[in-house]
Amino acid sequence: MTERLAPGVYIEEVQFASSPIPGVSTSTVGFVAVTGRGPVLGPLFSFLDFERVATPNLGANLPLAVRGFFENSGQQCFISQIAATDPLETGLVALDARAISIICCPDDPTIQNSAAVMAAHCEQRKDRICILQSAQPIVPVATHQPPLHSTYATYYYPWITVMSLDGSSTVTIPPSGHVAGVYAQTDSTRGVWSAPANVQLVGVAALSQDLTASESDALNSRGVDVIRTFPAQGIRVWGSRTTTNQDSDYKYVSVRRFMIFLEQSIAKGLQWAVFETNGPRLWAVIRSSIENFLRSVWKQGALQGLTQQEAFFVRCDLTTMTQNDLDNGRLVCIVGVAPVAPAEFVIMQIGIWTECTPKLSSH
Repeated sequence: MTERLAPGVYIEEVQFASSPIPGVSTSTVGFVAVTGRGPVLGPLFSFLDFERVATPNLGANLPLAVRGFFENSGQQCFISQIAATDPLETGLVALDARAISIICCPDDPTIQNSAAVMAAHCEQRKDRICILQSAQPIVPVATHQPPLHSTYATYYYPWITVMSLDGSSTVTIPPSGHVAGVYAQTDSTRGVWSAPANVQLVGVAALSQDLTASESDALNSRGVDVIRTFPAQGIRVWGSRTTTNQDSDYKYVSVRRFMIFLEQSIAKGLQWAVFETNGPRLWAVIRSSIENFLRSVWKQGALQGLTQQEAFFVRCDLTTMTQNDLDNGRLVCIVGVAPVAPAEFVIMQIGIWTECTPKLSSH
C-alpha cells in the first residue's frame, strides 16, 4: 500500500481478481464395472495401474475394455464398481464427484435398461456423454437402430475381437473402451472439436460382423456409428454422430463434446465473479475473459469464420439483463459460437475437359 503523508482523499484504481479461462479436461473416462460393490478405483493412468488394483471379478469385458482404452491412447480413467443386482444409477452416482467427460459400461448388456439410464444421467448433468453398444455381437442390419435418441449418447456397432488377457485365445467384446481411447487420442492430437473417426483401432484383430459400404451408409443415417475393416488401412471407427433423430446442431459427436468443453470451461473459469458487484465494470471484465478464451480456440481451428466476428460473439450488458435480473443478483451473459462440423461427405466433381487450341490469325 502506498504511504499517505498528508490527510486527504486518495483514489486508487483496482482490478477484479480475474484470470484467463483454462480449458477443462475432455477425455477422462468413467467405467462402470459390474462386479461386486466396491470403492471407485482411480485415477488410473495406465493398464499397469489397473492391474495393481483390480480384483479377480472385475467383469467379463471390463479388463479388456480398459486395456483397449490405454492401447488407443487413453490417458486417465476411473472405475465404479457395482454388483449385478445393483441399479446402474448407483455406479453413475459414485462418479459424480469426479471430473468425468465420457462414461461407458462394457458389461452393460447384462444390465436392463442401461442405455436409457446412462443417457438420462448425461442429459441431466450436461457435462459428459455416454458410449453405448449393442447387446449382441451380431444384429440384423436391416432393422438395426440405436436403443434411444439423444444428443448426449453415441452408439457403436459391431463388437470387436481382441486377444485375451493371458494371450492364449481371442475374445469378442463390445467396443466402448477402445472407442473411448480414440476419443482421448483425438482430443490430444487434434482437439475435442475434431471428429473421433477415421482412426485405426489398436489391439483389434477382427470384427464380429464385417459391414459393406451400403450397410454402413444405412446404419450411419440412423445414428449408428459403425466400425469397419478397410484393406491395407486396418479396422477403423467410421462414424461420428450422436443418436439423435433430429436434424440438430448436435447430431455430430464432435459438436456436442466441443460445446460441453466450452460450457464447462467458461463456467469454471468465471467462478471468481460470484458475489462481485454486478455492474458495468464486472460485465466488461467477463466479456473480455470469454472473448480471449474463444479467440484462442478459434485460432486453433475450432470455430468457423475468417474473422473473429464471424466465429463468435459475447454480450453482457443492459441488453442481456432486465432490472429484475439485477435486483435478484443475476448476471446474464449471451455467448454465440459457430463450431466446425466434420466433412462426412467429400464430393469431387470430375469431368473431361477438352482444351481448344486457339487459331492464330495472320495480318
